[in-house]
Amino acid sequence: MENQLVTILRISTPQLGSFVKDKLEQQGIEVFFTDEGLTSDERYNPDEVLLKVKARQSEKAIAELLQLHKEYDLDKVKDDASFTNMKKILFPVKLSEDCMNLCQYAIRLAIKENAEIKVLYVYPDPNFNHPSRYTASWEKYVRMELREAHEKAEQKLVNFSKELKKQVPPELFNAVKIHYRMLKGTPENVITAACKRYNPDLILMGTKAKKSVDGEFLGKTLINVIEQTHHSVLAVPLSAVFKGKEQINVMYSTDFYDADKSSLNKLLKTLKPFKKKIYCVHFDMNNAQKQQEKVNELNAMLDKDYSEYHIRSEFFESKDLIKGIEEFVANKDIDIISLSKVKHSGFYKLFHTDLVSTLMAKTNVPILIFPVSQEKEMPQLAH
Repeated sequence: MENQLVTILRISTPQLGSFVKDKLEQQGIEVFFTDEGLTSDERYNPDEVLLKVKARQSEKAIAELLQLHKEYDLDKVKDDASFTNMKKILFPVKLSEDCMNLCQYAIRLAIKENAEIKVLYVYPDPNFNHPSRYTASWEKYVRMELREAHEKAEQKLVNFSKELKKQVPPELFNAVKIHYRMLKGTPENVITAACKRYNPDLILMGTKAKKSVDGEFLGKTLINVIEQTHHSVLAVPLSAVFKGKEQINVMYSTDFYDADKSSLNKLLKTLKPFKKKIYCVHFDMNNAQKQQEKVNELNAMLDKDYSEYHIRSEFFESKDLIKGIEEFVANKDIDIISLSKVKHSGFYKLFHTDLVSTLMAKTNVPILIFPVSQEKEMPQLAH
């Protein structure tokens, strides 16, 4: 079986996994990280990963691994700054045919950000809805079902990696580090658990710009991840294209909360490699004159503290929040919408309604969401 995967190493740190993977792939050996997924009582261990290779390359991989043990002290690799200082993008995908465009977006972004990509495939756990008590015959059936689900998921991941190499130009594919990881379970739970282990700088997830027939937003998992994680999330429509523009236009939605400055700092850090023009926009539906006064105050602060950046605050009056955002995006040729998830602010309330889902469904622009804690002390901008 040419594409069957076999385990050659059990790893406890992401840095060691990246190190061994890089060394093996330099010798033409493709590497995958998966869970075992073969026993009914097995649980995901966030501190452990299984390194696998294709069966036909296993003998060569083992020989290379033995050579690595001779040449390096693998116990010290976890302290190697070349692996700990690199930016990290967690990229959960369903491995569907229509996500190749999204993959190219992720790769181009990673190249621009000098980041590695962790491709995460979450496959269903057949044991999830099974009864808690088993007979001996039932346990045998469950083990068979788990094995079959695991093998199918592995094959799907291997086929996806082959297709990705076909569709992505070699100069792009070879310019970025890509790690494949496969885990079983509920997507939002596995993704948030993986964040605790991997600690990504960004979670990149795709979203379809439409609603299903019954009205349920197709990005339900995405919304749940935004709610549960403490990391920044970039929601990218499957049809979006990374344009590589000389300057990108960013719409940052502000609610005039103290934490906005902290969020703005995070936004500037994330988009540091890009030349950018940022619009700090406050949408008002009540024609409040005080809001314009706050905009003027914010612009005064921007002139003082962020003079080296092209950032301006604007007041946008609209009776319909979503329509107002759509109009602003169109008028200003916006490339990215940025929202800060701040508790008790007006925009935080969006995460408890279907407004964020509606925004994702209606706009064909990536949405960057920052979790921010409201603070009394203003953090200084890191240069």
